[in-house]
Amino acid sequence: MKGLSVKIIAVIIVVIVVVAAVALFELSSKTSPSTTSTTTVPPTTSNVTLTVVTFSGESAQFIQYAGELFHQEHPNVTVQVITFPFSDYIDKELTVLTGHSSQYDIIGFTSTSAQRVSQYLAPLNGLNLSEVIQPQEYFGGVIYNVSTGQEETIGVVYETAVYLMAYRESIFSNQTLAKEFESQYHIPFNPNMWNNWTEVIWADQFLKSHNVTQYGFLIDDHVSHGIIDAFPAVFGWFYIRDSSISNGSTGIPGFNVMFTGFIPNGGKLPVPSFNSSAGVQALQTYAQLVNYEPNPSQLQVSYDNLPELFPQAPGAFLFTSQLSYINSSIVKDVYLAPLPGGYAETGTDFLGVSKYSAHSQLAEEFLQFLVSPQVQEIAFLKFGKFPSNAQAFQALIQNSSISQYQREWLNATYHAALNAWANPPNIPPTYVSLITDFNQQVYSYLIGQISDPSEALQTAAQQWYSATQSYYGA
Repeated sequence: MKGLSVKIIAVIIVVIVVVAAVALFELSSKTSPSTTSTTTVPPTTSNVTLTVVTFSGESAQFIQYAGELFHQEHPNVTVQVITFPFSDYIDKELTVLTGHSSQYDIIGFTSTSAQRVSQYLAPLNGLNLSEVIQPQEYFGGVIYNVSTGQEETIGVVYETAVYLMAYRESIFSNQTLAKEFESQYHIPFNPNMWNNWTEVIWADQFLKSHNVTQYGFLIDDHVSHGIIDAFPAVFGWFYIRDSSISNGSTGIPGFNVMFTGFIPNGGKLPVPSFNSSAGVQALQTYAQLVNYEPNPSQLQVSYDNLPELFPQAPGAFLFTSQLSYINSSIVKDVYLAPLPGGYAETGTDFLGVSKYSAHSQLAEEFLQFLVSPQVQEIAFLKFGKFPSNAQAFQALIQNSSISQYQREWLNATYHAALNAWANPPNIPPTYVSLITDFNQQVYSYLIGQISDPSEALQTAAQQWYSATQSYYGA
């Protein structure tokens, strides 16, 4: 009996020890930090639909395609993309967001509309965006809080779009033209080597006078939106060289080059920068460029029709997103260069997570998936969208199965994207009033309704000053 009792006791002790160990492990697993990524979502056993809302077009098609790939890795998760026309998608989104509805999980927006939706978006500071090209991410994905002076990530840039110079390689590789041009103007007949905007105007003069092309380098002059894209691109050259308005910077985040790079003494905000001698020079230069294309009072060059006009020009200042619309008969002849002086402008698109989403963690994981190198390569290969992921750019540039001209595009776009800062403002009043006020004044100057460039810029600056002071209560 004694021996048997000892064995029983031993077994009981072992059982107690095992139970205690299990309990200790369970307690530890509940209280210890998880070693998994904060954006990794455990497998769901129920069906979930992530709803993305954005504007219609190829970008939306890419997002939907990425959603289908995401579904393959997460069989219980379906990504549904809802689109509206670009002209009213923001208003459609805001109607739902202002009601604090959970209808949409992921919200699409552009750089200039970022702060119209930012208050309804969850911060994304936990995402790993180290491979995302930062100048692209910062122009819309990161907002600047005027009251705190702090930056916060509210969106992820899922493609790269930069405003730069596209040119017809066959024209600029013509040695006969090159010798005559270089003899006359004493600069290279190579857009990649132009240092200022005057050299573009010289090329326009030369090519039109020799009947090589019907137009000079095309530049957007559309009154509804295009002017606010084109003017900052030209103005950037003058802005950065005038320390009295730039303070040696590329502008305060959100306000950018169209405002001073500093806050005046006694003020709370930067003030408009373009009502300056630098702004007047930029507007006169812009008007000279417009003189070598259709008269804007009869036909305005716009985002939509520029690709159609491109074959009649030596090149154009355009967003890289427009390249896929250029006539296929000449597209292989199109090469890219930075803006004169070696910089660019960005104008990218973003996705953010709604504060009211019931699946916010899963939505973040989808955004992380969307900007992964593999998915970003697909964006270019299948949809012609330039990636926002630097690693994807490098892989595509080295991909010998891609045509030579497309690799030229990728290389030029990548380097331009790293130095893209000549941007319009993307503060809350931008979409509501700043674009309309500025574009109307500049357009009136371009068609001769206003003869004095300083008058046009001073009027727009006064309107901008009132709008920003009123909005921020400064």
